[in-house]
Formats: sequence, C-alpha cells, structure tokens
Amino acid sequence: MRGLVVTLLLVASWLGVSAQQLSLSIEEKFNVAQLLPESVEVAGSSQGMAIWGRYAFLMHDKGQCVVVDMRREKYVSTFVMEGNTGHCNNASFGNEYYNRQSCFPLLYVTECRGDRVCYVNDISLEGSQLVQTIIYDGEEITGPSDWVVDRKQDKIYLYCTIGKMRMLKAFRLPRLSDSDENGEVHLKAEDSLASIPLGAIAIPQGSLIKGRYAYLPDGLPSRERRLHIVDIVSCQKVANFDLNHIPYEPEGVASRGGKLYLSFHTPRDVRANRIYRFKVEPVK
Repeated sequence: MRGLVVTLLLVASWLGVSAQQLSLSIEEKFNVAQLLPESVEVAGSSQGMAIWGRYAFLMHDKGQCVVVDMRREKYVSTFVMEGNTGHCNNASFGNEYYNRQSCFPLLYVTECRGDRVCYVNDISLEGSQLVQTIIYDGEEITGPSDWVVDRKQDKIYLYCTIGKMRMLKAFRLPRLSDSDENGEVHLKAEDSLASIPLGAIAIPQGSLIKGRYAYLPDGLPSRERRLHIVDIVSCQKVANFDLNHIPYEPEGVASRGGKLYLSFHTPRDVRANRIYRFKVEPVK
C-alpha cells in the first residue's frame, strides 16, 4: 500500500464556519517490521507514538520503545522504558528538559490500565529514566484514561470518560519541581481548568492536541475505525473520518513538518507497526 494516497471527503463544520467539504489524504509511510534487524525482539502490541525532530518514539504495551529515524526510514534503537509498566497507550513531548544534558524534552506516557497515571520520562536514543509520575485522584471518571500534552498552551489533558461522555479535562502542565518526596504530582477535580465534551467515541485510542484541535483515533479491526477532530476552543466536533479501508487498529498520533502521522497495530504481529501519514484540509 505504500505510496498509494487515499483521499476521503467529508461534509463538516470547519473552523466554526459554514458546512463545507474536507479532504483527508492518507498514505502508508512505512511498516516498522521492514526496518527492524532480525535480531531485534519486540514484545507487546504497538501503542502510543511521539515524534521529535527526525525521530519517532514508538511505544509498546508494558514499556518497550522502538526508535525510528523518520527522515531516513531507518531503525535506530530499542529499549524498555524505566518504570513504564502500563499499556503505554499514548505519548507526547512537553516543554521542560530534565537537565542540560537531555537531548529531548520530557516525554509523557499514559499508563492506561485504570490507575490514571502518566509516566514522565527523561528520554534519549539509548534509554530513559522515570523522573515524575502524575496521578489523577478525582473519583468522577470511570475506566481507563489517557494523558496528552498541549505544548503551545503548557497544559496537560486527561482524556477520560465521565458517566457515558468522553471528555478532555485540562490542567496546568506540572513542573518537575511540583513533585512531592515520592516524585509524584497528584491532581484533583478542583485543579481542572476546563472540561471539553468530545461527543460519541466508541473505543478511544491515542490523542494529539495541535493548535486548537484534538485528533482522536477510534476503534478496532473488528469494529468501526474513525478519526475524530474536535475544536477544543468551541467544543465542537468538526470532522469524523472513516478509516475502515485500513485493516489495522489505530493507535498513537503525532505531528511532524506540518503533517500528521498515525500509528497502527497489526493484530498478532507486534513487529508490524504501520505508520501512515495524513493531511486534513478544506476542499477548494
């Protein structure tokens, strides 16, 4: 499928103005399995993805990270992230660096097994160190939840379920200096800056905040698969794209060079992490 660009059209309200057509252009960028040396073992299903510069950090269930050079489409390294023992469903970079020797900003990885935990990591191309844990102590949410960083606004969002409604709860992004003696930051309901309803999302996957929009993949191979786009300023869903022509499970989503990238898990093949590039724009 590589090199094949699929363009989908959707009538939606874009930027809060009158209804118009949007186009979603999609192409498969690469299959990570084809980049991995045979000697490299991968454990755990493909999950979150974060991109910084030329490097993609591809998370796997229970903490393995595979690093890929996006520019050269080459394997770089793999390691198990210290203390990241959860599902690692989502990953995003923040603004703060652990120290002057750090090559990348802190990486925020979602636990997503019901404990409402975000792992904060000082990461390199060779390994990582767990430097903080963010925990949500509110009792109003149910089931697993995700964390996603809005670097521009210096906020962190809890992607969660309240009652039967999918929501984003906004918080100020904690600093390392906010940690207690256990290296933890505990957030409460009263710390929330805003709550944003997301509408119907059947099976939440990864998440990305870019500008005023939240990009939210949804679904499984055995169910409907969609990409929801929500305006987090107006709290309106502006697009809902059908991804059912891609026969894999949508997972992490990230951006690079003005383009968006979506990671897909191939059932029963943990090496075959498929990366798609896509672009959403109004039809002229």
